Parts: sequence; structure tokens; C-alpha cells
Amino acid sequence: MNGKGVSIILTVLFVVLPWGQAAADEVCLKNGDRLTGKVVSLGAGTLLFKTSYAGDLSIKWEEVVNMKTDEPIRVVLGDGTTAQGPVSPGDSGKVKVKTEQVAEPVTVDLANVKTINPKPPFRINLRANAGFSMTDGNTHTQDIYADAEFMARTLQNRYTIGGLYKRSEDNNVKTEDRALGYMKYDHFFTKKWYGYANATGEEDEFKDLDLRVTLGIGVGYQFIESDRTNLSLEGGLSYVDETYIIAEDNSFAAGRWALKFDHFILPKSLQYFLYHTGLQSVEDSDDLILFTQTGFRIPFYKNLNITAQFNWDYDKSPSPGKKESDYTYLLTFGYLWAN
Repeated sequence: MNGKGVSIILTVLFVVLPWGQAAADEVCLKNGDRLTGKVVSLGAGTLLFKTSYAGDLSIKWEEVVNMKTDEPIRVVLGDGTTAQGPVSPGDSGKVKVKTEQVAEPVTVDLANVKTINPKPPFRINLRANAGFSMTDGNTHTQDIYADAEFMARTLQNRYTIGGLYKRSEDNNVKTEDRALGYMKYDHFFTKKWYGYANATGEEDEFKDLDLRVTLGIGVGYQFIESDRTNLSLEGGLSYVDETYIIAEDNSFAAGRWALKFDHFILPKSLQYFLYHTGLQSVEDSDDLILFTQTGFRIPFYKNLNITAQFNWDYDKSPSPGKKESDYTYLLTFGYLWAN
């Protein structure tokens, strides 16, 4: 092979090989480190950067001096100006954003960047679970369980509606029939503090409960709200009206508290959750109602998951002949979606 042929082959390899390598974003830091991975978002002064070798990294934005991306990102400046497109390195402390609106890249000072890829101002979360079991032959049993929750979130408002249903039969005789529905509105006064108004309705034939209606208002504090972890605590006042099938009807004012916590122990692989609500009458200490749901969700395919769950329902003053506590152990299949 002559020298000209070798030169052609080397030129082709030089051009082709880089295209065969996986594309990656780059972030350059003040200390000289150069990281490769994927720019996810920037918020509250922290850049979320995904890598294949160290997982998700949280980088202080003030430490970033330059960056580039292979795909378009949305850059929002402090004055609200938005630029969207691939980013290329510029002078130290500056980058260039190639937008479709103008021919030449727009130079952006990193110190003026407020957010990158901000979450949409309107977010929706949908969760639904269902379980079913049946035996036939010497025994005839049937168990049905379902729960669902829909949540819509804007910057200052959050709307939640949900419910659950459980029914059991043994030899064609109904042994459990319970339904619960709820709705709630939260208004955020600050990033963390919010006021709420809620309403619930519940019926349970085998607890002699024809209908329990609860109306309440109060305040809450959102400690954490993220894709991985959510934690809030609430307290307020409620009015409870109970109509029984046999026992005497009852109504009372109550203090209400609630805890809502969920956390991905393994990102997108294993989630723990704990939801707890309590109502204590301000008139009679025996009027105490508790409801707790806790368990684990295991995503296994796209938005589908398996849930192992335990429910505890407690009424300190049940109808005569009824027990204070009901326990439910569940294994359900579910759907979880968020925008």
C-alpha cells in the first residue's frame, strides 16, 4: 500500500471513529475537573448532573466555569429571558446557546443563569393500584382491593382527589365492604408553608358505619418535595359527622394531624411510603380515629409497579360488638405516572 492510501485510511478513521463514540455533555469546574455525563437540571443554585460512573451528582452552580451539551436544553436567566438549544463552551464563565430563532449562538453569562430545564409550572401525578384474589373448590372466597390518587400542582396550589375500595366474600357471603373517598386543596403562602381544606367520606358496613363525613382546615409544612423524596406534616381542626347503621349517630369537633412521606431508597427501583392521619375529638378523649398506610413500591416496567402494603384502621370507640382495629395486608399491581 502506497503512502497516499495510508493517508486516506487514517483520515477516514480520524473522521469516523469519534462518531462511533457515545455522545456526552461536559461540565468544567473551577478546580480544573472536567466531568462527562448528562445535564439534567439546575435549580436553587445546584446543577443535577447524571453520570454512568457515579450516578447523579449535585454540583454547586458557582463552581461551574464552562459546559457543553449535545442535545438542546432550556436556559432561563434571572430576568426571565429563555434560550433553548445545544450549549457550547465560550470564554471562562460564559457559554453559547444555539437557538433556532437566531443564526448566531447567543452568549450567556453563567452567573446570570437561574434555572436549566425547569419543571413545568403545572405538574400532574397519578397513582392507581389494584389487587384481586379468588379461591374455588372446597372453599369459595373472593377479595377485591383498589386505590387511586390524582394530584395536580401549580406553583401556589395543589389539588388532590383519591379513594380506596375493599370487598371480600366467603362462600358467597360478604365479609367486608369498605369505601373511602377524599379531596384536598392546598394553597402555598411560601415555598414551604401552605394552608389546606379537606373533605373525606367513608362507609364500612362491617364496622356498622353507614357514613362518616369529615371536613377540615389547617396548615401544613412541605419539608421536601422532589422526584425522589416527599415529606409534609399538617395540623388543623375538623368537624366529624358519623351516621351508624345500628348504633347511635355521633358528631364532634376534632384536632387533625397528618404525615405524608415517600422516598426512593434505590432511585427508580425501590420506594418506601408512609401516610398517616389522626383525628382526636376536643370534646371526648374516646373519640380517636387513626388511619395508616405503609409499604414498598417496586417499579418493574415503565410506569408499572408492584406494591406490598399494610393498612391499619383504628377507632377507639367502635360500635358495640366491633373491634377497635382493622388490619389489611396487600400485594397489588399499580400504575404511577408523573409529568
